[in-house]
Amino acid sequence: MKTYKLIPQLRENCVIEGNESRISEFKIGDVIFLISNKPTKVHSIISKIEGKNISNDPKIYIDKRNIGKFAENDEVIILKYNPAEAIRIQICVSEDYSVISKGDWTTNIKSSVLDKLVDLGDEISFLIPWEGSAPIVGTGIVNYTLPNPPVIIGERTRIFLDKKSKEELSQIKMKMMLQQEERVNILEQQMEQDTFNIIKKIKQEEFPSKGQKYKFKATNPQKLFDSLQSIFQGLQVIEEPFRKTYDDEKQDFFASAVFMLRKHDSFQLIDLQITSSENSGNVILWVTGENEGEIIETLQHYDERIKELKQGLEERVKILSIKCPECGGDLPIKNMDLEGIIECDYCGKVSRIPKSLRY
Repeated sequence: MKTYKLIPQLRENCVIEGNESRISEFKIGDVIFLISNKPTKVHSIISKIEGKNISNDPKIYIDKRNIGKFAENDEVIILKYNPAEAIRIQICVSEDYSVISKGDWTTNIKSSVLDKLVDLGDEISFLIPWEGSAPIVGTGIVNYTLPNPPVIIGERTRIFLDKKSKEELSQIKMKMMLQQEERVNILEQQMEQDTFNIIKKIKQEEFPSKGQKYKFKATNPQKLFDSLQSIFQGLQVIEEPFRKTYDDEKQDFFASAVFMLRKHDSFQLIDLQITSSENSGNVILWVTGENEGEIIETLQHYDERIKELKQGLEERVKILSIKCPECGGDLPIKNMDLEGIIECDYCGKVSRIPKSLRY
């Protein structure tokens, strides 16, 4: 998964940084979940993107008032979300506000919070008009929304205020943080389902695929594979890197990984493979997507990156069909295992069928 380093600041919304391919799927105004499911920290918060910066160091600048259990430099993953308009929200304020009473304050304060994105436990500020004087600034904690949060405060939203002691407000904040933890599993399941649906669509609609092959000599294949993976850093990992060494002395080695590249509303599967024997072998790059022109652009982009990485790679060769990367023989597709691993009947070399073409 793509991760971003969290940088808390005093700001209303968030700004994301990363290389162009990493942040191309996001646009200004997108609402996102920031999620962590590490054993030491399970948490989720919501924000809206107000800016994008190109950078080699992926970061997200977020409002420090509503980061919950998160801290500076925590790593989070991002999930886009489409929030509903709230029908009703309740904000708890301190008993110290003598000018505020419990009840419906929609008419008085909605204009100062209209279009605001809110989540349970968020600290929210609002303005209370005061005749003959400047508005009074109020602050409270969101502890109820209909429908479930996160939601947008819209024209239909009714806003109710309740008054609590400082101790009660602290308890509400803690309770809301626990709920933000509990929804992490639900969000992760949604991400897994989204990925499954994309792969299913690729297979059902028979998206076009194109590939390129590179030959190498006098190179440690395991180190080369590590370097090649760094080129795709920041992309979503669909299949974790698979490695198998058949003969250490002869450097008889096979490895593969599958990534997903998202560009706005389109997506591509990228299969990376390497096969070698006696310090020479092949690198295979296979791209599947909706648009053939975008596939060619992706291959050209990574062709430049691969050549920068390894000057010793021979000129690329276009791949037009699924054949053995070593000898070019037809592969016995029906003999592949559940992971797509297959052995060539002609030369005995092991390779892996691209994920989009497995069944």
